[in-house]
Amino acid sequence: MTWSIERREIEAQRLLLRPFRAAEAETVQRYAGLWDVARMTTRIPHPYPPGAAAEWICTHAAMETENGESVFAIVLDDEVIGATGLHRADPKRDGPDTAEIGYWLAPAFWGRGLATETAQALLAHGFTHPKLNAVTSGHFADNPASGRVLEKCGFQPTSDTEEWSIARRDYVTCRRFILERAAWQAGLELAS
Repeated sequence: MTWSIERREIEAQRLLLRPFRAAEAETVQRYAGLWDVARMTTRIPHPYPPGAAAEWICTHAAMETENGESVFAIVLDDEVIGATGLHRADPKRDGPDTAEIGYWLAPAFWGRGLATETAQALLAHGFTHPKLNAVTSGHFADNPASGRVLEKCGFQPTSDTEEWSIARRDYVTCRRFILERAAWQAGLELAS
């Protein structure tokens, strides 16, 4: 990857996206351990192993240094309510200079537009890097709310794939999307 997205604080309308702190492992452990959260992700196991959140938080600095990847806590009123990040996309599938956005929120915070606000803020942050040409994402077919988040952010559907869910221990139909820099910029101009 020829770019790196800096992990720093990002202010949104109601939210703050910032690096996780070690002391927040217990909160992550509690939320990531929920079946309703884990089953909608590819990477979170269920049950969530004891100590997994603390180990995960400890990997973030290395992920940024080694891969140019960034992980952020989603903070509302000084409370961590989820996680988001820009990760290295599959260059064979998505092309060079492409990131993949992911996010999860604790169920108590669903349905308030917070995932959309998170994604919009992270996209604005990511696209400040001149070498980032596109951002991809996906959602499991049985999670249409996540698809609506992507559509509100301007993502366009590309394909359906079968992706492994660690929590479900099975392949799940995933709807893939892409947002190219030019389309993102055009959306900003229309909103102004």
